[in-house]
Amino acid sequence: MLIEYKGKRPTVSPTAFIAPTAVLIGDVTVGDDASIWWGAVLRADLGGFPIVIGARTSIQDNCVIHSGEMATLVGDDCTVGHGAIMEGCDIKRGAIIGMNATILENTEIGEGSLIAAGAVVVPHTKIPAHVLAAGTPAKVKKEIEGEARKWIEMGATTYVGLCKSYLGGDYKIIDG
Repeated sequence: MLIEYKGKRPTVSPTAFIAPTAVLIGDVTVGDDASIWWGAVLRADLGGFPIVIGARTSIQDNCVIHSGEMATLVGDDCTVGHGAIMEGCDIKRGAIIGMNATILENTEIGEGSLIAAGAVVVPHTKIPAHVLAAGTPAKVKKEIEGEARKWIEMGATTYVGLCKSYLGGDYKIIDG
């Protein structure tokens, strides 16, 4: 569902998939081949700051993304796991945000980094590129290299394929 708020309306690439139960409110932009899955809510209705979702990025089921007192930027080729909560943060290209992670305001997640499931990135934290961060508050645990780095770099590919499958009509709502 796309909702205009105070004259700002979501802008969605024609090659992106927005699940019928997802809600995008206000100044939200969704890039090419991106996907916003079931029950996700992206709400840019406070302070005039946008939410920008990059190309080939997947925002999975039941995520909550808000722009708050600054923009929320999610770069190209990112994966945001089920149930993640994010507000006023900058997620660089190729990062993976684990399931149920919380990314708070004025934070930056470096390119190709992995935030572990359930981690909490507290305000004013900068996670460097190509590392694993975990815990509450999230701390860098190790550098990501070798096979793990290759796995992260191909993370977006699976959801681009699923996006194309849904856009191609491979699903049908059968009740409701």
